[in-house]
Amino acid sequence: MCLAVLTAVQCKNTGSEEKPEATEQFKISGIIKDKSSGMVYLKELNAPEGTDPKLDSVELQEGYFSFTGRVDAAKWYSLKTADTLERPLYFILSNDDITIKAVKDSLYTGKITGAIVNAEYQDYYDNYFNQVRLKARPVYGLLDSLNQGGKRELSKDERTMIDKQFEDLGMLSDSLSKLYVSKNNTSLAAPIIIKERYIQYPDPEKAQELYDLLEPSVKDSYYGVELAEALEGYKAVAIGSIAPAIKNQVDLEGKKIGLEDYKGKYVLVDFWASWCGPCRKENPNVLKAYNTYHDKGLEILAISLDDKRDLWEKAIDKDGLPWEHVSDLKGFKNQAAEDYSVSAIPQNFLIDPDGVIVSTNLREEGLHQKLAEIFDK
Repeated sequence: MCLAVLTAVQCKNTGSEEKPEATEQFKISGIIKDKSSGMVYLKELNAPEGTDPKLDSVELQEGYFSFTGRVDAAKWYSLKTADTLERPLYFILSNDDITIKAVKDSLYTGKITGAIVNAEYQDYYDNYFNQVRLKARPVYGLLDSLNQGGKRELSKDERTMIDKQFEDLGMLSDSLSKLYVSKNNTSLAAPIIIKERYIQYPDPEKAQELYDLLEPSVKDSYYGVELAEALEGYKAVAIGSIAPAIKNQVDLEGKKIGLEDYKGKYVLVDFWASWCGPCRKENPNVLKAYNTYHDKGLEILAISLDDKRDLWEKAIDKDGLPWEHVSDLKGFKNQAAEDYSVSAIPQNFLIDPDGVIVSTNLREEGLHQKLAEIFDK
C-alpha cells in the first residue's frame, strides 16, 4: 500500500501563495478533440457533509467550451461529458486562468495548464515520487518472478531480501516527501500530498511530522483543516489508546456484535471488503494466524466495508473465513470505519483483554511475529 502510484504531468512549482485563495475568479478555456457538440460537466468532488456537490455545465461549440466562476478554496473537481467512456479528468480547481486540452475517448489524460495548485500537486508525482516508481518496478518484477505470480511461497531468505528492498523504497519515498513539503510548505497542494501518502495509507506519525512543517495559512486552508482533523482522529486509535466502541454492526444473521463481546480476550479487528484485492490476498495469511493462535486465545472480528450483502457473503465463503463477520453495508461510511479513522483497507487493530490497542496495521510476517510475542511466551 505504501507504494501506491498516481499519474501526473510535469509542471513547474510556481508557489500558490502568490495568488491568494478565493480572491478572483477562475476561467477555464478548453477543447475536446473529436467531439464537436454535446454537454460538458464540471463537478465538485469534496462537497461538505450534508450538501450537494456544486455542478456546472456548458455546451460544446465546435469542440470548444468555457467555464467561469469562483471557488472559495482550491478543491478537487472532475470534468466529463455525457458519453465519457472512461474516468473523468480530475484536477484541483483554483481561481486561475486555466486551459484544458483533451481527446474525446481519453478525457482523463487531458493536459491542464494554468491551474497553479494542480500544477504544484502534479510536480510532486512527476519530479519526486516518480523516482520511487522507477526504482519500484524492478523490485515488483523480482517479487513476481520469485513467487510465480503469487503461486509460490517465498523462502525465508527470499522474504528477507524482498522486505529489505521494500524498506529501502519506503525510506526513499519518505525522504522525497519530506523534501517536497519542506520546499513547498506554502503550497496548498502540500496537505493533499501528505494526506495521500500518510493518511490514506496510514502513518500518522509521519503525517504529523510533515504537517508541522506547513505554514499557518496552509494549515488553515480547506485541505489543511481536513488533514488536521484526520490527525486528530488518529490520536483516538493510536497504540496505547482505549479502543473505540464498535456499534451498529450486525452479522449475516442480523445479530448485533460489538467490541464489548470480546472483553477479556485478544481480538484482531480487521477492516476489509470483498472488492478489495489486497484484502483478499491477505486473507490466507490471516487465516493461518487464526488457525495457529485461536486455541491460545486469539479472536478476530472482521468488519466489511461492502455495500452489497451477496458479494460480502460470497467472499467469506470463498475465502473460508471462520471468524465473526459484521457490517452495516455502508461502504466507507461504515460507522466503525469512521470511528477508527479507516480511509484505506486492509487495515487492522490488535486489542488486548483490557480494551487497549497494542498494535495496528499488521500484515504478512509482521502479524505472525506480533502474535508470537503475545502467545508463545
